[in-house]
Amino acid sequence: MSETQFERKSLFRLTAPILLFSLISIGVTFVDTMLLSNYSDNLAAAVSMANQILGVAYDISGLFSVGALILIAQYLGKNEVEKAKGIVVVAMVASCLLGLIIGGVLFVGAGSFADWVNTPEEIREDVIIYIYVIAFAMIFNGLITSVTAALRGFGHTMEILMMGIAANAVYIFFESALIYGEFGFPELGVYGAALSTLIVRLASIGFLLWVLKRKLGISFTAIPKQFIQQVKKITKISYPSVSEGMFYNLYQLAMVSFIAVLGTTEVLTRSYSLTITSLLTLVAMVISQGNEVLVGYDKGSNDNETARKRANKTAIITAIVNSGFAFLIYLNAELFVGLFTQDDAILEGVKSILFLTIFLTFFNTVNMVLFNALKAVGDVNRPVLCNLAMTFAIALPLGYLAVTKYDLGVEGLWYVYIIEEIIKATIMFILWQRKKWHKYQLMENAS
Repeated sequence: MSETQFERKSLFRLTAPILLFSLISIGVTFVDTMLLSNYSDNLAAAVSMANQILGVAYDISGLFSVGALILIAQYLGKNEVEKAKGIVVVAMVASCLLGLIIGGVLFVGAGSFADWVNTPEEIREDVIIYIYVIAFAMIFNGLITSVTAALRGFGHTMEILMMGIAANAVYIFFESALIYGEFGFPELGVYGAALSTLIVRLASIGFLLWVLKRKLGISFTAIPKQFIQQVKKITKISYPSVSEGMFYNLYQLAMVSFIAVLGTTEVLTRSYSLTITSLLTLVAMVISQGNEVLVGYDKGSNDNETARKRANKTAIITAIVNSGFAFLIYLNAELFVGLFTQDDAILEGVKSILFLTIFLTFFNTVNMVLFNALKAVGDVNRPVLCNLAMTFAIALPLGYLAVTKYDLGVEGLWYVYIIEEIIKATIMFILWQRKKWHKYQLMENAS
């Protein structure tokens, strides 16, 4: 590929395949939760608790994908295609090495992690088993995020959609077969739930590496001579955003620990609420990521005003549309909850949370779009510091009081989330409009 052949794609072309993939993933998430809950409530609660613990590890494993995407987008904005390809290889190799370290930590510390979040005794063993198996899959998770980021940066989102369709089909097949013992497979329960994830990770990375070689001519083994220096540069850009995600997951772990002591019912109420509203999160995430790539192109070509207007328009329109989706979900609350359980206490709890989510969604979407836009232009420190300050100085203490002092249960956490996202969205809006990011130049430091 020559330096003049790169074609920028529109927001629709970048995000439509990813959004379709996300919609398919939502369906798979629902089926996944139904399979787990129909097998047993304890299995559903155990996997939910384990995934909350693993969320921190997932964030860290994606360290190099964040900075890589920003550099790839800006290099492509300048039509420096070969430099963008070099960043891809560095991110992949570094992600594999990091994944090995993370997997080892998870395997050694699984029991301690389960205890730290006050895991109910009846599901503790299953939580630990699930973490053990996923520890082996962690190396592939980091590699998948890096390759996916590279394909997003180069505009090859249709390939990500194809991978997602195949991977989700394989996942559901093996999960059903290995949990319930169907199609001649043994009934493995929690082992089956974890093993199906491991199988899909392996299949996904094989496909993605093939696409990377075929579409972009990038070889996993073509490691640049200045590998260490490039890793440092990517890390410098990535670590603020990854730290924000990691600390936010630690914050969510603390929130879960407040709820866990109340019993499995509260854990499942939170889990089912998050599953039902996952569409809203994914819409905001997909649009913000597509906008991030386009803003990166704009910044790379020094068109700051187009970047500013683009992010403003995307944030407002997406927030309004997403809030409308939240309202429709609330209107059909009983239908959605009925897919997972007939427990009246859980049903009422989830309905209350879905109502609050209507208000939460608008501000969460604005925050997400503008936060990613600031990352794309190289403003990677201020947004993270502001978000972390709000999370730990305001939201965490309020969450503790809501659950332990005022006995508001899971619903109390959603009141806190609304306050938190209002403040964060306001801060991101101010940071974006003040235009201080106009002066940031990543290319001089990444050449």
